[in-house]
Amino acid sequence: MTPGTTAAKLAQPAAAEQEVHARLVRLYRSVAPGGRSPRDAERGELDSLAFLEFIELIELEFGIAIDTRDLDDDNFATTAAATAYVRRKLAGGAP
Repeated sequence: MTPGTTAAKLAQPAAAEQEVHARLVRLYRSVAPGGRSPRDAERGELDSLAFLEFIELIELEFGIAIDTRDLDDDNFATTAAATAYVRRKLAGGAP
């Protein structure tokens, strides 16, 4: 997590959602072909190895563990879905 950012802060609404979203986009771009940003309402274009790297980066960035059972379209098909998933995990909720 970035300095001064706690899991509790990131689990709160509005600004926290934007911060989580921005950090996910940065992580996505680091593994995406050509460093392209994902489109919010469209599926990403990561191959399977890049997707696994993206998941690992999310775990490291946010200090969460992502269960393999959670690796589905409901949680990661779009940036908005991934943002919602990460926020739920940070809040201690079930995926």
